[in-house]
Amino acid sequence: MIACQMTLLTTNQIHVLCCHGHYYNGSDAIIDYAYLTRYLAHYEDIQVLVRTRNVTDVDDALPRLDGDGVTIVPLPDPKSLLKAIIGLPAMIRDIKNAAKASQACYIKMPDVLGTLVGLTLWWLQRDYAVEVVADSYEGIRHAKKTMWGCRLYATLLDRLTRVIVSRALTVAYISRYLQSRYPHRKSDQQFVFCSVDIAEKDRGQTRSIDELDVTPFQIVAAGRLSAEKGHVYLIRAMKKIVDSSESQVTLDLLGEGPERPALEAEVMALGLENHVRLLGYVKRGDSLNYCLDKAQLYVLPSLTEGMGRGLIEAMARGVPCVATAVGGVPEYLDHDCLVEAADSSALADKILQLRHEPETLVQWSKANIEATRAFSPERLQGIKTQFWSAVKSQSLSL
Repeated sequence: MIACQMTLLTTNQIHVLCCHGHYYNGSDAIIDYAYLTRYLAHYEDIQVLVRTRNVTDVDDALPRLDGDGVTIVPLPDPKSLLKAIIGLPAMIRDIKNAAKASQACYIKMPDVLGTLVGLTLWWLQRDYAVEVVADSYEGIRHAKKTMWGCRLYATLLDRLTRVIVSRALTVAYISRYLQSRYPHRKSDQQFVFCSVDIAEKDRGQTRSIDELDVTPFQIVAAGRLSAEKGHVYLIRAMKKIVDSSESQVTLDLLGEGPERPALEAEVMALGLENHVRLLGYVKRGDSLNYCLDKAQLYVLPSLTEGMGRGLIEAMARGVPCVATAVGGVPEYLDHDCLVEAADSSALADKILQLRHEPETLVQWSKANIEATRAFSPERLQGIKTQFWSAVKSQSLSL
């Protein structure tokens, strides 16, 4: 048996603020100290490589990241390509030092920082494990579409992701779609599971017709407000829905992100102020469950998606769902619930159809609850144990 006196080095793509010696998540991603402590089930100490900048004050609402067993390893957070190039030698030095102080390395991909760490570990001839959480090419193509050289950049990072994944000791994928996109050379070192653990207390009940055939008919969508999430197409679909005389349909968007100003402008331009609300960040747990339980339909309009955590959480609550047929979504959501990405008209037509088919919504509610039983902690425990045993085997080779 391997002793538990080990340190795990991992990465995260969030941008961190350092204030008076403590570290806070300054990004829209929902990551905090509790999230990072899940690794303490396997290691005594965790080192997290993140891009950091120093500040003199932080918002009290920002989640703290460091604490017992979790150490933040700060790297520069350059605001320009020139500064990134100048600071590259220092970043590589800090990555090397962190790797030397750790017994195992676990990289989240795709990510620029994860790519740099992966290449550095490869150069050091260190074993490492990888978790693949998104489609590198599709994510960049949509999120950075206005950037000069976007497709070239997306292609380069995508190819580097393939190289880093192929040379890893072991790989975890959050969907079979990503497994096919970024294959590993050894079939017995590929594990497919996600970080969504649906506890029984978060599982809802099958909705009744009386709960679904109501006015107003409420739609909800949750997720980071960024271009690749496709919220603008859902807002445009709402315009067609409202213009079709279905004025008693409302949409609540939950989440924050860089696209919020553009989405608010789109709502105003289409005259949907009385039909679409941007409610901001809603904390997982009781607050999110309350929003989901009020809704008659959950919509995921993403242009790319590794798995769709928010969709799975909505399904588990018994909310009928419509989603775009992208990434890993078709692996657990029925074909009848899917529409093509970036097609506002098709999305509107699907919603209008379901508005008058409460019996179908009841069937979907029941099917969604059953489908998400695959994400119960008990069912996921076995494959997670196998994966972390493979990660820990790095320590034996040091």
